[in-house]
Amino acid sequence: MNRSPQTVLIAPALLATAAGALLAYFVRPIWLGLGIGALALILFFIGLGRLGAYRRAMEEAMDDVFRQNGKTAGIIVSSIDIPALLFDSEGRIIWANRAFSEIYKGTDIRRLIPGLDPRFPNQAQSFDLNGRSFQLMNMSIQRTGRFARHITFQYWLDRTEALHYSRLYEEQMPTVALIQVDNYEDLNADKQFHRNTVLAEVERKVTDFVSSIDGICRRYDSNKFLVVFEAARLPELEKQRFPLLDAVREIDTGTSQSITLSIAVGVASRIADSDEAARSGMQLALGRGGDQAVVKRGTNYAFYGGKRQVTTRNSRVKARLFAKALRQLMETADQVFIMGHRHPDMDCMGAALGLMRCAMLVDCPAYFVLDELNPTIEGAVNTMRHNALYHDSIKTPEQTLSMMRPGAVTIVVDTQRQSSILAPEVYEKAGKKVLIDHHRRPVDALQGATLNYLEAGSSSTCEMVTEVIQYFDESVRPTTFECGALLAGITMDTKHFAFNTGARTFEAASYLRRNGADNATVKLMFQDDMQTYRDRARVVESAIMMEQGIAISACPQDTAYSPLIAAQAADELISIKGVEASFVLAEKGGAIIISGRSLGELNVQLILEKLGGGGHLAVAGAQLKGLTMDEAISQLTTAIHEYLKEAGVAKA
Repeated sequence: MNRSPQTVLIAPALLATAAGALLAYFVRPIWLGLGIGALALILFFIGLGRLGAYRRAMEEAMDDVFRQNGKTAGIIVSSIDIPALLFDSEGRIIWANRAFSEIYKGTDIRRLIPGLDPRFPNQAQSFDLNGRSFQLMNMSIQRTGRFARHITFQYWLDRTEALHYSRLYEEQMPTVALIQVDNYEDLNADKQFHRNTVLAEVERKVTDFVSSIDGICRRYDSNKFLVVFEAARLPELEKQRFPLLDAVREIDTGTSQSITLSIAVGVASRIADSDEAARSGMQLALGRGGDQAVVKRGTNYAFYGGKRQVTTRNSRVKARLFAKALRQLMETADQVFIMGHRHPDMDCMGAALGLMRCAMLVDCPAYFVLDELNPTIEGAVNTMRHNALYHDSIKTPEQTLSMMRPGAVTIVVDTQRQSSILAPEVYEKAGKKVLIDHHRRPVDALQGATLNYLEAGSSSTCEMVTEVIQYFDESVRPTTFECGALLAGITMDTKHFAFNTGARTFEAASYLRRNGADNATVKLMFQDDMQTYRDRARVVESAIMMEQGIAISACPQDTAYSPLIAAQAADELISIKGVEASFVLAEKGGAIIISGRSLGELNVQLILEKLGGGGHLAVAGAQLKGLTMDEAISQLTTAIHEYLKEAGVAKA
């Protein structure tokens, strides 16, 4: 404990005084006790005096030491090569050493360091001057007494050399990249494919590309390459947007298809982490349809290429394997819960009905998770509720959570984004999870799926589910209503078979027609009430035109089912002559929802990815939170201008 030395004398003095008093009371003569007590007090005060003298002597000795060392410290601070200064709360330099005077001869620190508040300087800050980098350290000093004022002692640490070596280390850090021919299987299935010649030409172009960046390359599979190069080369590659993507498309394959590559680069402080990041980036690149480069830095991704429409896959091997695995999963499941994205459409609804038919075949209870009805699926939902076959098969997220058992399987259709799934808590609680989606893989993709079927080349989720039904079991016979709902989903996502269709799309539609799907029934599913039609017409009428035939509109705040109206209005706008792409915004639940559509010349997916969205070249969406409608429109127009600049499209 921190006590004064004289406090040690208090206890003996009190004891001696008390002893004297007792002796004076009990012992005769009385003067003897009083004398002892007086003697104790005298000795106490003598001790206090001696201790005080000793303390004063020590203080004088310490003051002398500090006076001598203060002169030495002043000499050291003045002559040392570290710039140092004192300035007051007005920014006036009241003292500076020789090293600082060589840097700056002025008297106001604010002129040298713009933005510095001399009253409240940061404890540490970085500052660049004349090609040198400094770390400025500040220490506040409060003077008291007659000359009371607030001053700051500041010294500058030169970090130029340290930063130079740090940058040199970062630039020379080995960076791992993976390169893969992503459509190799489709090309190899074509008998006209010049396999050996094409692969040799691909390897030559990859080798030339790697040599241009002073890297090394090794082929570890017939269509896969491992590349290592210095990180200093990456900024130039990103600036050039990875020219290898365009170079390989010029190779003659002997077929109607061109070679496309997926490139994934992992940026990390350790080469093992760089390799892991590259592998993660490759999964994302392939999930987005390939023909692009992905650069992964920590949790951030940068995308280059991917401007072309994803080609439809000819092979059905994936669909057959998935159908077999799905059946095994359903046969061992207690329950199956199927859900899509928020504000589900007919692609969600049709896919859910098709999967419920598969579950019924193996006697597994199946349910469709739905929170609120909207005009797009209202007719189909009402039909389900009046049909004994689907009795009590529609559940809210709350009901689903209360009845879900450990052996339940949750199937998510028509989305794989964490931000758009209908009920994330249902997905997390499920023992086993399945993803079925036809969109390009986003950065915030759902994780932990037991089974997934992701095919960016498919027109719709309904097309994928229709193929799964055919391979699930030969005895599966979907009802007329189910076939109609599946066909309605395909019709909706292809805009009546006008966009993103392939041979497999028409084969799926043909299968559904053979099993009872009727165009008249499908048309009835798309019928709108008069108010919906009027709201959509009002949004189309208020659209404004930008350069390159881009139309932008917004739903009024009082619009019912505004996300649905936005999607329908975007579809209507691209049917107008002169409109190449359309964007319609709607406000819902504190967020701004954007629906984008394109005829194919402009890639709405790349535009909306800049706002955190995604989708396809011709159909995409995004959701912005914490913004007003005007702010959202401003961000959208900025993203459009950035895309046009990157694509080299001049403004009209």
